Amino acid sequence: GHQGPGRHRVLMARGRAEIVACETCGHARLDEAGRVPGEVLLEALRAAHAELADGDVELSTVRCLWSCSQSCAVHLRAPNKPGYVIARLEPSELTARALLAYARLYAQSEDGRVPFKQCPEPLKGHFVCRIPVAPLAPALDIE
Repeated sequence: GHQGPGRHRVLMARGRAEIVACETCGHARLDEAGRVPGEVLLEALRAAHAELADGDVELSTVRCLWSCSQSCAVHLRAPNKPGYVIARLEPSELTARALLAYARLYAQSEDGRVPFKQCPEPLKGHFVCRIPVAPLAPALDIE
């Protein structure tokens, strides 16, 4: 799960990206093991991430991304870069690997933009929205 605010300072310092996966996506559609699609995608993401040992990409979860009509959904983010909500994803190993590959390119990019031709095929047409970079908070005057 999410590990608190300190983690994001590490992300900023090292220029990593984070995939935030929805745990409850597709809650009305259980598989034969009683798992929701979000759990299936999260398991595939964790397995592929462990196999690839990718230091550029972190995984975390959120209970719900409020994208229920478009499950499965993830949020891709990094400090000082626009974020993306990617939805209507198949909960599969192929999708998990595509998300990790895209997140690596995003992490390595200067401004969060990845050329369309480099976007893995399973993700094309699945970007719901781009979230602008949050402005830096003004410095507090302590005096």
